[in-house]
Amino acid sequence: MDVAIDEIPRHYPTYDGNGCECHYYESADCIATCASNILNHEIRYEYGRGLITVPCSRGNFVLGCNIMPHGSIENTTVGKCLSWATKSINSCECFGDINDGATCYAVCGQII
Repeated sequence: MDVAIDEIPRHYPTYDGNGCECHYYESADCIATCASNILNHEIRYEYGRGLITVPCSRGNFVLGCNIMPHGSIENTTVGKCLSWATKSINSCECFGDINDGATCYAVCGQII
């Protein structure tokens, strides 16, 4: 059984860095964490299949990680393993679908 891309829970930063984009297959809240004391704010991203690592620019630290899957996700073990997490203080790691891939996001900056 395939799950349509619109039914897959997704959340990722907007490209201008001023908000979050959320899509949920069931009812859920979309929450953005905001701060005015961030220097060198950046959103870095990388498309890939399987394991994806996204580093922050030199001197910046991870403030959050996100994933946006691409295509449909089959009801398989691999399809159920979409994940994203902080890998280190300055990088994010995501596991995307091995067929259609995913975009992994790292929200980075320096707190003053």
